[in-house]
Amino acid sequence: MEISEIISSLTNSAASQTEQRLADDFDTFLTLLTTQLQQQDPLDPLDSNQFTEQLVSFTHVEQSIQTNKNLENLLALFLMQSTTTAVGYLGKEVSAEGNTAVLKDGEATWFYELGALADEATLTVKDSAGATVFEADAANLPGLHSFTWDGNDKFGTPLPDGVYTISVSAETSGGNEVAVTTFTRGTVEAVETQGGLSLLSVGGVLIPVTDVLAVSEPEPASENP
Repeated sequence: MEISEIISSLTNSAASQTEQRLADDFDTFLTLLTTQLQQQDPLDPLDSNQFTEQLVSFTHVEQSIQTNKNLENLLALFLMQSTTTAVGYLGKEVSAEGNTAVLKDGEATWFYELGALADEATLTVKDSAGATVFEADAANLPGLHSFTWDGNDKFGTPLPDGVYTISVSAETSGGNEVAVTTFTRGTVEAVETQGGLSLLSVGGVLIPVTDVLAVSEPEPASENP
C-alpha cells in the first residue's frame, strides 16, 4: 500500500462515515423538533427536558466519534512511519527467524543453528501442502549452518518452483533433543503493507519487519577476471 493510499483512506474511514450519519440524524432531529414546537399546544407545552437529554446524547456520540477519528489518524501516521522505516531495508541483506524459502531455478537456501553438539541431525524439506519431499543428514556441530537444496525430491525428480519449508531435528548421544533455530536470509527486494504490518519481500518470502534479527550490506558481486 502506498502512503498516499493510507492518507486517502482516512476520508472513507468508519469514524468519518459514522460522523456523516450522525450529522444527517441531527438534521432530522432538528426538523422534527421545529415541527413539534410549531404545533405544540400552548396550554400543554412539550417537556423541554426530553429535548435537552437528546441534545446531550448527540453531543456524547459526537465526542466519541471524534475520539475514534483521532485514533484513526494516529494509526495512519504510525503506518506511514512504519512503511517509511521499512523502505530503508530495500537492498539490504536481512536475517530473520523462519523456516520458509522459495525454490527458484533449482535452488533454495535455508540457515539453521544448533545450540549444542548433536550425535544425529536430520533435515526435512516439505512442500506447501505439508508433504515431505526430501530428507538428508544435517550438520551436527554447534553454531550456524546453511543448506542449499537443488529442488530434487528423494527419488532425484526435479520439483516445481514454489514455497518450501525446512525443519531440523537433532539429538545428543544420550537421546536429549538439541535446540535448533531456522532462519531466512537474503536481500530485501520489495516492501508491502498488509493488515497494518510492514512486510519485507526476501526471495519471494514475506517477512515482518519486527522479525528481522540482523541487517547488513550485501556482499559485492565478484567481478570476472
